[in-house]
Amino acid sequence: MNKLTVCTALLLTAAVLGSCGKKDRDPEEYVIAENFTVYESTAPQETATIALTETLTAPTEEVRLSYALNGTSVELSINDRKIKTLDYYYTPDEKHIIVADFNFDGFKDIYIPYENAESGCGYYYCYDEKSNDFYEDKPLNEVGMEMTVSGENQLTQTYDNGYITKYVDYQWQGGKLVAVQKTETYTTADNKLHKDTYKYDQNGSAYLVESSEETAPVTESADENVPQ
Repeated sequence: MNKLTVCTALLLTAAVLGSCGKKDRDPEEYVIAENFTVYESTAPQETATIALTETLTAPTEEVRLSYALNGTSVELSINDRKIKTLDYYYTPDEKHIIVADFNFDGFKDIYIPYENAESGCGYYYCYDEKSNDFYEDKPLNEVGMEMTVSGENQLTQTYDNGYITKYVDYQWQGGKLVAVQKTETYTTADNKLHKDTYKYDQNGSAYLVESSEETAPVTESADENVPQ
């Protein structure tokens, strides 16, 4: 046997014995790390729980205006709590006191007549939610006449002296109370019901836009209903 054959046989025997003697070693020890990228796996993250917080707004308490006459004073209350007392030198005629939303801000206001309530004049007090108080409203008091809410954004003043009935319609325009229409009705001597309708120009002057006339309805007297 030549020398080359002997060396080859010895190398093969060493290789076999080496591999058999290391069966229990960790296989990772045989991994060559050169040019090798290691990817680390991570445990899946738990799904985040989104907490939905519902904002609950407490319902706004209804604002209720009430009043009470106390001698020559008018006591104003909001939700049964007295917040203002109006003092006069006379006792206001309760028949002519009006509670309504005169400035259309969503809150009730109040009209107090003058001493002579039949004159149709009086004071207006409007409610202010921020201050929880009443104030004298300048635009309303510049009109100063007894008015009622007759439509959306519209107030109507009615005047009747027994001969002529007059209706004046007002509307809020840019914070001002402006007269927009006037209607007058009366009965003529020949028993005709006459109706005139006026509009107002930018200067506040009334001009006639329509006039009509019809026979007034006949009202039976009490004597005519007595059997003969």
